[in-house]
Amino acid sequence: MKIFFSILTMILISLSVFADKGAFVHPKDFLSTLSKNKKQLWVVGYVNGTPEESIKDLEISFANGADAIVFESGDYKKLDDTLAIIRKKFPKAVIGVNFLGPDEKLFTYKETFELATKHKAQIAWTDFSGVDQINEAKDESLHAIDALKPKDVFYVSGIHMKYSTLKNPEKTIQKSALQAMGWVDGIVITGLKTGVATDPDRAKNVRAVIGNYPMGAASGVSAENVGTIIDSIDFVLVNTSIAEKSHRIIGEKVKELRAAMDKVVATTVDKK
Repeated sequence: MKIFFSILTMILISLSVFADKGAFVHPKDFLSTLSKNKKQLWVVGYVNGTPEESIKDLEISFANGADAIVFESGDYKKLDDTLAIIRKKFPKAVIGVNFLGPDEKLFTYKETFELATKHKAQIAWTDFSGVDQINEAKDESLHAIDALKPKDVFYVSGIHMKYSTLKNPEKTIQKSALQAMGWVDGIVITGLKTGVATDPDRAKNVRAVIGNYPMGAASGVSAENVGTIIDSIDFVLVNTSIAEKSHRIIGEKVKELRAAMDKVVATTVDKK
């Protein structure tokens, strides 16, 4: 009973956040404006080379079935300059941005939102949503993040992220997920480290408490294992399994992942 009321409280907190925003568009509907695919493939583009290399990553990604490409870097100027060139060349492409910042800096939402607004990116992604580093959703820091979030950007962020340290080690991922609802448009979960697949049971446990709220997986996703989590998620953020060691995107690998995702979705529909 105590667990039930705890979950109910978190849901009510999330709904109160929505109420403060006025006219409410469910994040699931927001997500569907980015692509018609039921399960979306978002390529992660590392901005670690020339703008021409990032442009090639984008072209290869979309030519092979990606729904979006999210560019990330810890170098603000390099990311800013590259996004400017890309947006000028591809004014309608669905792109995203994730400014990583220095290793010790957990919260990079200000810079990420700034870049997303400046370059008309449809997606903003930060590794840490704040719910695992801050005790309660009513905390001013979470309100500050929400106040800065561009209204026309789909904001995704992580809970129980790889390499992160929880402020409360006893806090379950389900409770973090419920708390994140209303602060982010899409919840992101990962494996224990880069390249390690997300635990299917972990994904199912989160899905069980968030209903149809958007959720994605952001580590270790490949054509070989995507079928184990696809029922629980709405989008994947992927680089390792579809890229060279330099992180340059491999078209055939993107195509294989897209095909694997579509096959599982088609099989699920047929069973129904």
